[in-house]
Amino acid sequence: MSADHVHLVDDDADVRATLARLIRSGGYIVREYESGEELLASADLLRSGCILLDISMPGQDGFAVHRALAERAVELPVIMMTGSGDLTILAIKAGASDFMQKPFGRGELLSVLEQLFAGAGHD
Repeated sequence: MSADHVHLVDDDADVRATLARLIRSGGYIVREYESGEELLASADLLRSGCILLDISMPGQDGFAVHRALAERAVELPVIMMTGSGDLTILAIKAGASDFMQKPFGRGELLSVLEQLFAGAGHD
């Protein structure tokens, strides 16, 4: 099992709980954030893993959070996700490592995480 960290940011508590459970089932360590602002407040602690970042959130949206992370030199890969329309091109142009359209299943989620961590030199 992997010991990689996934920093999960989603304002919907039910979605966040479901995704956290799915991610943990793949052997990953999950840290949950209910907003981009909460993630940014912990930016100094983001040293390993990846960020699974919802785009459509109140306050700072995922694109604004992604820009703020870059400004703070946080270099973790970011997987952007949304349930509102196809924003794939915008997410990739913004520098996301990958993009996921909600709803997605356990297999798709774990496959994306496995590919991301394998590409980063993790086992």
